[in-house]
Amino acid sequence: MRRTILCVLAFASVLNAADRHWQTGKWIDVNVKRRMVDFGPGASPFGGGQRSAPAMRAMADVRVYVIETDELRLELEDVVQVNTRSIDAVIGLPVTFALEKNSVYVRDADNVEHKLRVTKKTSKPKS
Repeated sequence: MRRTILCVLAFASVLNAADRHWQTGKWIDVNVKRRMVDFGPGASPFGGGQRSAPAMRAMADVRVYVIETDELRLELEDVVQVNTRSIDAVIGLPVTFALEKNSVYVRDADNVEHKLRVTKKTSKPKS
């Protein structure tokens, strides 16, 4: 039973990746900053009242990426543990990506997908 469930989940993720609208763009900028981030219980309380428990804090690497196409400029963010490897993005090289709402899926050199959060989406004027 467990093996069947795992197979179904694996198959569903492959189908979902195939359904994505893949595009090609170029890495324009890559930047890494360190900052304290809140996580754990109480990090984003509902109702805006007092937190039920104090949030846990830790240093994190905030990686900011910019991808451009002929029609679009995307600013993306990835928050990872300090000194944790993320996407190897080289400014000026092409990138394969899929935009879905507030997320961008990027394929690396090994064809592995990485999910990044869209922080800014700008349409470029048509020439």
